Amino acid sequence: MSHERRTNPSDSTEMTEAGAAERPQASAQDLDPASERNPEREALERQVAERTRELARANARLREQVRESERAVHLQATLYRIAALGHGQDGNEAFYRSIHQAVGELLNAESFCIALVSDDGQWLDFPYYVDSSGAELVRRPMGRGMSEYAIRCAQTLRLEAEAINALIARGEVDAATYGTPAVSWLGAPLMGARGVMGVVVVQSYRSDLHYTRQDAELLTFVSYQIANTLQRRQQAEALQILNAQLEQRVQERTRELRRQIVVRERAQKQLKHQVMHDSLTGLPNRLYLRERLERALGAQKLDPARGFALLYLDVDRFKLFNDGLGHGVGDEVLRIVSARMADCVRAPDIVGRLSGDEFAVLLEDCPQPASACLVAERIQARMAETIEVGGRQLHVSVSIGIAMSRQAYQTVDQLLHDADTALYRAKAAGRQRFVLFDETLHASAMNVLDLEQQMRDALEKEQFASYFQPIVRLADGGVTGYEALIRWRHPERGVLGPGQFLPAAEETGLIETIDWHMYRLACQAAPELLGRDKILNINISPCHFHSRNFPRRLLDLAAWAGVAADQLCVEVTESSLLSDPDAAAEILGSLHEAGVRIALDDFGTGYSSLSHVHRFPLRTLKIDRSFIEPLGLGPQQRSTAIVSAVLSLACSLSLDVVAEGVETAVQRDVLLSMGCVHAQGFLFGRPASAGHWLSSGQGGGAVPAGE
Repeated sequence: MSHERRTNPSDSTEMTEAGAAERPQASAQDLDPASERNPEREALERQVAERTRELARANARLREQVRESERAVHLQATLYRIAALGHGQDGNEAFYRSIHQAVGELLNAESFCIALVSDDGQWLDFPYYVDSSGAELVRRPMGRGMSEYAIRCAQTLRLEAEAINALIARGEVDAATYGTPAVSWLGAPLMGARGVMGVVVVQSYRSDLHYTRQDAELLTFVSYQIANTLQRRQQAEALQILNAQLEQRVQERTRELRRQIVVRERAQKQLKHQVMHDSLTGLPNRLYLRERLERALGAQKLDPARGFALLYLDVDRFKLFNDGLGHGVGDEVLRIVSARMADCVRAPDIVGRLSGDEFAVLLEDCPQPASACLVAERIQARMAETIEVGGRQLHVSVSIGIAMSRQAYQTVDQLLHDADTALYRAKAAGRQRFVLFDETLHASAMNVLDLEQQMRDALEKEQFASYFQPIVRLADGGVTGYEALIRWRHPERGVLGPGQFLPAAEETGLIETIDWHMYRLACQAAPELLGRDKILNINISPCHFHSRNFPRRLLDLAAWAGVAADQLCVEVTESSLLSDPDAAAEILGSLHEAGVRIALDDFGTGYSSLSHVHRFPLRTLKIDRSFIEPLGLGPQQRSTAIVSAVLSLACSLSLDVVAEGVETAVQRDVLLSMGCVHAQGFLFGRPASAGHWLSSGQGGGAVPAGE
């Protein structure tokens, strides 16, 4: 036990007070030590405060280093995770979802997508996307979207709404393709061995979420690893496919070897069948059909009362199916058509495929044309049923030419020729019909052949001439231009108009050569005839829309002749635009850009006049003469309403209007009262040579009314 004396707190207090009473009173200077130590204390306090701040800064730097280290570790772990995905066996959906989760751990990825460029560089695919705005991303051609812009730049882009709007204003980005506007957009290119293979994108639609430079750096690092992982995965998939194909080839080769003995035994029989049948449809082919036709001709020679018929068929618009929907669909259409035709005949009649979409039906016991016509009607009724191919509902029809057996036929080729001639007439008459061959068709075909040879001779002997008909202002009769029209100065039949030979030229394929001959003649005469302020109108046939070189060739011809492009106007009919609208739009667009005027001839007689006005770069509408003829013949409200509507439409679209076929002063006055400015017709002048107009003093001036 301690012997120290325990003191009572109250005793201590008393002793302190007592001591204080015994000590002498201190001076004021003794009671204020700060007066001597104040500078030292302040210096010490400043040192302590500065040291505290340094420690705080060091602590902040240390915490930042720790955070950076943690971010680096997290980033490295994420990159490892993405790299590991390249070796996994997950499907594409799970693979891309894992990448999304990994990126989401580094930065906000509420809206996330990966876009990949197709192997040919023409398409942009979106194998994975999540968009908080609800937008859907589908495969599209490479265009002017934000993803395509990042791919073109080949670098990480961090853009705010203002910057994106600026890109849209400059035309770098198309607003429609871009979609829902984002508040903040961040995209990094995926760099592959052959360049940019795609882009990874995150975007924010929230005003409180903006991506930072640090986010851009993180996404850049991640994009490298994503690109590497995608390439490894693609290589692995390609290798897997190659291995599967190799395995499949090995198995197929093994099976082939096992079947070799059986195949050899069947080879002879199969070869004979292949020689005589079509591989696609299984129908007898041309060789088999000729053999049967020769047999039928021989039987008729022995028994003249034993008649037969040959139906020559062609699938209408088959090229449209084949080119527009693919050869696979075209082949399926041919198979269905062949099966339906086979259902419409009975033994011993046969259906054969001659070539492409051409078929033939041999009716061996058919002495009367009426029986052949009934079969043709049955076939066309069967074809009227809808065909479903490749998820599409198709309407297929056939045109049929029928040739009945005659004693005059000595060879199969004669019979096939006549059936083909009848088929051609059926297609020319509007398709989806049948025509029975007779001597009239034969004579017509011979006339076309004779006319073809005569037109070839006419080209060599320069018998074609270019005539011109004036286009005038209704107000004063002043000539504003001429339409070039072709004439044939036939040595025996006199001057022939285009209606007497151009249909045959189109049928024989001479139309293009004749057109260019006429263009050259018209352009040669134009400089003196037009002066500086008149327009030369020329007509172009649908065949020219198949040549992409047509605009350049026409402009070169005009330049050679000294005709300015803005003094040239090409006239097209509505029916010619329907043959290939895309090609027509491209060719007319090229001419329009060069300054050539485009006129729509026979306006109002087609099926889609308004769509043509909207789609093609038209400058002039020429009202068809069928609407002008009734004017002034009494109450003609329908024609007047149509002409007024055309004039109103043209005015609203800033288009010129030319009224065709004006032949009376009454028609002219009615058109003037309705506000029509230009007209053309016999009232102002019939088509004549350039020399006629120059010699009459009208080449550069007005044409008197009524000439």
